Amino acid sequence: MFHFMIDLENTRSKGLQGAEYLSPEDQVTVFYSQSCLRVEKGKLRQIIDAGSVLNICRLQRNGKNALDFYITSHIGELFGAGYQGMVAIVSNDKGYCAVQDYWAKCVKPSRSVILQPNIEQCIGHSNENSARRKLIQEGLQEVNLETQYGLYGERLKMRQILEEGFADTAYRDLLGQIVRVVEEQKGHGGRELYLDTLRRFGRRKGLEIYRKIRQTLGTEEKAVMEK
Repeated sequence: MFHFMIDLENTRSKGLQGAEYLSPEDQVTVFYSQSCLRVEKGKLRQIIDAGSVLNICRLQRNGKNALDFYITSHIGELFGAGYQGMVAIVSNDKGYCAVQDYWAKCVKPSRSVILQPNIEQCIGHSNENSARRKLIQEGLQEVNLETQYGLYGERLKMRQILEEGFADTAYRDLLGQIVRVVEEQKGHGGRELYLDTLRRFGRRKGLEIYRKIRQTLGTEEKAVMEK
């Protein structure tokens, strides 16, 4: 469970990057002022569609670091009320490091406050044991550009072969799903491809599609499934 404190003045809509990873257990509070009223509609929709609790808090009086004090006060309010989840400040302002130090070193039991520039990095840098964190960390890994480009070329080749093989069949409109099945079963062997195809498309259609995949890929199939 996360409670995200969005410093909208500091991050604008960029702070909401990663909203697609939110869950119904998360809460998002957007702190904003008269000078920062606009936000990307798509980001708000992702928060709402995720089922997360969304709150907004408008600055009542302008002043230096006023929004920072709002966020800091709200964190104290949460922890003081017995909140046990994780708190994440979404901001580029390193002044919030003092807030982290206070809750980590000056109170008992200590509390962890995460500080990152967007929702995605807050989840990725947390200690949450979840599929979403693993997915984010995997996406943030640095990889060899040439190697990845080579894999991209292989993927395009495989898709082209399948497009040609299914072009004159009743399943040509399902090509996107068929390609996804083959890609997801790479390295799992032919039996797993067979079972997954039947599961997704039903026994009759799945069997026909599986046979067509094997026929279309031919000698390519073993290489494709082992990579």
